[in-house]
Parts: sequence; structure tokens; C-alpha cells
Amino acid sequence: MSPNADLLDNIIIVLVEPLQSGNIGMVVRALMNMGLSRLRIVNPHHYDPAIVSAAAHRSEAFQETIEFYDDLADALADVNLVVAASNRRRELGPEIMPPDELAPIILKHAEIGTPAILFGREDWGLPNEIVYRSHYQLYIPVSSDYTSLNLAQAVLLTAYELRRAVFSPRHDLPEVVIDPKDPPATGAEFSAAVNAILEALGKAGFFKPGQEPAKRLKVDKILRRTRPTSSEAGLLRAMGYVLDRELSCSKYAKRWEERKRQREESLKLKD
Repeated sequence: MSPNADLLDNIIIVLVEPLQSGNIGMVVRALMNMGLSRLRIVNPHHYDPAIVSAAAHRSEAFQETIEFYDDLADALADVNLVVAASNRRRELGPEIMPPDELAPIILKHAEIGTPAILFGREDWGLPNEIVYRSHYQLYIPVSSDYTSLNLAQAVLLTAYELRRAVFSPRHDLPEVVIDPKDPPATGAEFSAAVNAILEALGKAGFFKPGQEPAKRLKVDKILRRTRPTSSEAGLLRAMGYVLDRELSCSKYAKRWEERKRQREESLKLKD
């Protein structure tokens, strides 16, 4: 048994809006095959434990540990690395790497926290905004003649490379260095920092009507690309708070607060 085998227990597989219980069951089977034990599911369209058990025999104990979330941000709040699994290339997206090269990076983050790998729904995968808000994009090099992988296949191949990296690590890849005294920011820490900066920018009149969603995403992408540590995220958050305080009396502040109020009321009506 490898001394690093326990690291697999820290890696979280996240299924975003899976459609079918049978596919979830095959994912459970793949994870059990490869020794991964953590699964989070965000907004499943259908979940039937009996169907999952039919696809993954003797998985009842595993199913009891599955965590369900209504919101992806909540599912990633304690995560220190977000990897989006997608074979579709996007302009200005995160760095794209195959699973065997990403595995050491994921395992290094697993030494001090909980990295997560995201898989999208069966019909169209992960939407752009989720991939853009990830640190890396994982792609699986398949034949150009037939590029479609089903959900369980993608999870199995990824989990296999993680397991292989634990028991038969490669020595030809760059060393991954993380300071345990100042680990990578968690999803909650990073979100708090970005929201503080965005709030200050809003009060400064940075967002023009109609441009806000796109600019918010770009600011998120720019800051995420730096992969801030916990202390760096705290510094960004403090900067945002100070700027927000100083800008609270600006001519744009009241206008910003009114736009926020209208946006919140609109969301309530949708709910």
C-alpha cells in the first residue's frame, strides 16, 4: 500500500446537474473501483438509490456518504483547487491539461486540503461560466473520429490516473510546491475576496448597465489565474473593504445600491 493512498480520500468528485440515476450509479461504481470515496452532487435532475444500487452493487454504504447541494458555490466552499473536466476548448479559458499531468497537482493540493474535479451533465457538459471559474481544465485525449465520452467513462479514466499517480508516480513532471503555512485559498475565501473587490468597483461606477455580468466574470478569471493563497485572498478582501468604505459616499454609491436592490427583488420573483 502506498503511503499516499489516503490522499485519494481528500479528492472530491462533483457532478453538476446529472440527468440520470443510472449514470450516477456508474460513476459511483467507477469511484469505488479506483478507491475514491467522496462524491458531491449539485442539483441532480433525478436520483433513485435503487437505480444507483443496480448500477453499482453493494454501494449502499457509499451512497450514504454522498453530499447533495443546491448551489455549486456551496459545494466548493471548502475546496482549495477546482478542476473542470471538459474536452471543449475555450478562448481565454484556464490552462488545459490531460489527467496524468494534472494528477500530481491535484494530489499535492490533497495533502493540505480538498481539491475538486467537476463533471457536467450528460447532454452538454459544463457551461462556460463554470469552466472559466476553474483553476485548470482537464481534457481526456480521445480519437478525433469520435470524441464523445459518457459521464462514467470520463470519471473512471480520471480516477484511474489519480490512482496510478499515487501507486506509480511519474518523475518526469515538474515538482509541485505548496507552502503548508499559507495554503491555496478555499472557494469561500476566494469568493469573499472577489466579492469585496467587485462591490468596491460597483460603488466606483465601474460597471456600466448591461456590462456587469461579463465584467464580473472577467475580474473573477483574472484573480483566479493568480491562484492566491489564503493570506493573499485575505489581503484582496481587506483591500476591497477599505475601498468600499472610502467609496460609500461617492456619487455612484446610491445608484449601485439601488441596482443591487432591484437585482435581489428580481431574483426573489424568479424563485
